[in-house]
Amino acid sequence: MVADKFQWVFSASLLNACGKDAKFCRRERIITPFRLGLALTATCASQRVETLADLHRGFNALWGTSITYKAFYNQVAKPHFADFARTMTERLIGEMTLKVLGFHKGQAFAEFHHIVIQDGSSFAIHDGLREVFPGRFKAVKPAAVELHATMDVLCDAPTTVVLTPDTTNEPAFLPEPATLPRSWLLAARGSSDVGYLWRGAQARGFFIIRAKAGMHPQVVEAWREDGKRLRSLRTKPLKAIHAKLPKRQRVERVVVWQVEEQSLRLRLLISWNRQTKACCSLVTNLPAKRSPLAMLYRAYPWRWQGELRFKEWTSYANLHAFDTANPATVEGLMWTAIAAAALTRFLASMPQLLAAVPMSTRKVAMCAVHVLGAIVRALQSGDEAGLSTALEAAVTSLACHAQRAHPERDRQRGRSQLGLEPLFGSTDGVEFAEAA
Repeated sequence: MVADKFQWVFSASLLNACGKDAKFCRRERIITPFRLGLALTATCASQRVETLADLHRGFNALWGTSITYKAFYNQVAKPHFADFARTMTERLIGEMTLKVLGFHKGQAFAEFHHIVIQDGSSFAIHDGLREVFPGRFKAVKPAAVELHATMDVLCDAPTTVVLTPDTTNEPAFLPEPATLPRSWLLAARGSSDVGYLWRGAQARGFFIIRAKAGMHPQVVEAWREDGKRLRSLRTKPLKAIHAKLPKRQRVERVVVWQVEEQSLRLRLLISWNRQTKACCSLVTNLPAKRSPLAMLYRAYPWRWQGELRFKEWTSYANLHAFDTANPATVEGLMWTAIAAAALTRFLASMPQLLAAVPMSTRKVAMCAVHVLGAIVRALQSGDEAGLSTALEAAVTSLACHAQRAHPERDRQRGRSQLGLEPLFGSTDGVEFAEAA
């Protein structure tokens, strides 16, 4: 299965056809879409890339060519290079994302097929692109882009990525409510639009979202964490009771909004942060009997997996702003970096599913340089037997050198404390992994 996925995603005929469909090329010469896509992805996944010249050298080294820098730059500067790179990345994410985490049957959240994280991250690019990619902070960052990524916690990898100017509103890229049944969504403060929450609840989806200022529902009931009912806070507007909230215990309230002439009834969870001297509020429609307050506050930090993903992209996949004012080049190289990150995530899934070893995606990204060479050479020559041999060697090496350091610590205070466990090649009481 692993070898077939590599051969399918990096098929010469399919990538060349993809380049033609994207109008990136009309005739196949030395720099074909297949050669360029494989070289850029492999280079970004295996070494530090600071300039376009590093990518140029990587292409010549892989294919044994001596093309000039100008000829190489003319290809990545084409207007449709970004379209080709985005299509290649979408195929790679779609085909090489597997379910690698799960819950034992009967545990909390075991009923859900997906745990979705939606988040965005922005960074500045060349000032000459301020008209194409305007930034929110025009005095400091006149040109900037934002990556809106949806990640499935059970796949430990992104499932969709959208690149937009930094001025684009993030809530526009939330998952469609129709996709949320048997799933639940973790999102940031800016995603707490009452209309979206109502549509998600109508679609029988679930969510935990950071509440934002300006949300003023009617309070129906209120309890302290120890179970004591706070009668003084009932039937009062939320804004009028903030001063009366206890600060030593978390508080749960049942609140109601009127949306489209119907009632939206949710749980509003409030915790006092002693360091920031402010309240942290979460809004959810998960039922209280199955998902108590303390459990949800331990589950919400799973959102940090999205932040760690962005850090991995910038640290190990060369996602950064290249010094060029060509918008197609900037966007295309960002898509290439995301493709490289998706490739290393798949490399992390391989030994976990095949060798039954919990893997560290960070360590795999650091070790990619040692295992990718043989895999890329086999893809380059179309050697199926050589690819199988290279993949077997990669699984053996990564299983030995890129394991998670402290699985027991993960269960005590990390991501596994609510029963989220790695899926291995056998079920071991956990539903077996299936394609995302």
